[in-house]
Amino acid sequence: MVKTNLTHDRSQAGFTLVELAIVMIIIGLLIGGILKGQELIANAQITATASQVKAIEAAMTTFRDSYSAVPGDMATPGARLPNCVAAPCTNTGNGNNRVDDDDPGALQVTTDENAVFWTHLAAADMIGGVSSTSTDVAAWGNQLPAAEIGGGFTVGFAAAAANAPGAAGNPVAGHYLALQLIPSTALGAAASLVLTPTQAARIDRKLDDGVPGTGGTLAAGTAGAATCWAAGPPTVYNEALTGVLCGLYLRIQ
Repeated sequence: MVKTNLTHDRSQAGFTLVELAIVMIIIGLLIGGILKGQELIANAQITATASQVKAIEAAMTTFRDSYSAVPGDMATPGARLPNCVAAPCTNTGNGNNRVDDDDPGALQVTTDENAVFWTHLAAADMIGGVSSTSTDVAAWGNQLPAAEIGGGFTVGFAAAAANAPGAAGNPVAGHYLALQLIPSTALGAAASLVLTPTQAARIDRKLDDGVPGTGGTLAAGTAGAATCWAAGPPTVYNEALTGVLCGLYLRIQ
């Protein structure tokens, strides 16, 4: 068979403009789908973390109603809690109706009230994601719970500004969760920060007033040019910044 010029020309032809347009549309749809998927994941993490905070608060309230004591502060946990037969669960509190020993974002000691808080809730089957027998406070998911957005939670009683290091504002006295990156570094240090300003702002808006220095949700960060919030009044989250610059104090009682 003799190849004609027409056949030869067709075999050498490239994509037409229509074909290129279709390819570009497909690529655009794929990129848009990926970006939308990332946005959905980010939204889900924010919502799940806010739900965790509410669930922990509800568990603390239910525990107090059921046992007339604050978890971690109970005087006779071994006699009152199911499956509470060994330390740290059997460690007793001082019975003053608050979680003592350290501020909310401090380094945790497995036998202190603020660490045993989680053990007692787990023993009473009022919280998941932690062990009622673990003595490991060096990693999340053992004696201390992990957060859906990353990092995890510690707990304590904040009576004054000194009890909330790095906070954007003075806390109202009460129990707070500290959302931070690693339990081996106290909140307020750069290594403990876990959120971007946008993530922190969105959690704050879900749970409180959206202002970093007021209300029951307080931003935590470090001093410097690139910080979690900008000075006010009122203070505002630096949502234009993309670095990991924030932690949070979250009031639960």
